[in-house]
Amino acid sequence: MIACSLLGFTRLSFESACAEVKRLGFRATDVAVMEGWAHFNSSALVEGLDEWVTKAREALEKNGLTPVSFNASSGTSEASTELPRFQAICQFANDLGVRVICYSAPPEAAGFESSLKRYERLRDITNRHHITLAVEAHVRTLLERPEVAARFCKVLGGVYLTLDPSHIYAGPHQGGTFDELYPYVRHTHWRDSGNHWDRVQMPPGKGLVDFPCIIRGLKEAGYKGAYSVEYIDTFPDGTPENILAMKSLLEKHIPA
Repeated sequence: MIACSLLGFTRLSFESACAEVKRLGFRATDVAVMEGWAHFNSSALVEGLDEWVTKAREALEKNGLTPVSFNASSGTSEASTELPRFQAICQFANDLGVRVICYSAPPEAAGFESSLKRYERLRDITNRHHITLAVEAHVRTLLERPEVAARFCKVLGGVYLTLDPSHIYAGPHQGGTFDELYPYVRHTHWRDSGNHWDRVQMPPGKGLVDFPCIIRGLKEAGYKGAYSVEYIDTFPDGTPENILAMKSLLEKHIPA
């Protein structure tokens, strides 16, 4: 299934963003639950969930959209604050029928062992809610190098990855092979990119990402998840035109 990330419309309300996704011809969406950004704050979910569930359901149903995943951040790594916020995110996901949460990766400065303890606690919460935790292998984090991201998942067990190839091309790995990631991938984000953070988002076909090769690698690894177009509107080239172009490119290559 090809979905559209609502991070393409962060300047709009949730309902208006859903309407734009529908207008572009999508039937599925990747919902942003990003503290302090878009479109739902986990701190607000903690204070009262029901009104947000109602708001989300109404907008999604009105526009005929299926939410396939959350793109989420609690805005903190302090356990006393993060854990209740993450618990609320998981309950929100359950109420909307979402089974995968893409969550922000730990900062490099946090260190490997400390991050294992933190994400073990988060994994235990997702397990209780029967949700898959898919941490994003994101540039400028502990997981920007594929070998570290794969080891992170292997050591933890039950924690998986969101693959956004643009981060692997723009980061220090510079688009080298990353076959070791495919068995751990449970969600994907798609856009083209260059080989530097300043070019992490480029129009489809103008960057370096080898889409057919990566999609083939995912298929061979048995990937069954969504293919979510993610062009962020606050970055250069984050336009509806590029969202549509990426959708068209994916339609040519994803498995039937």
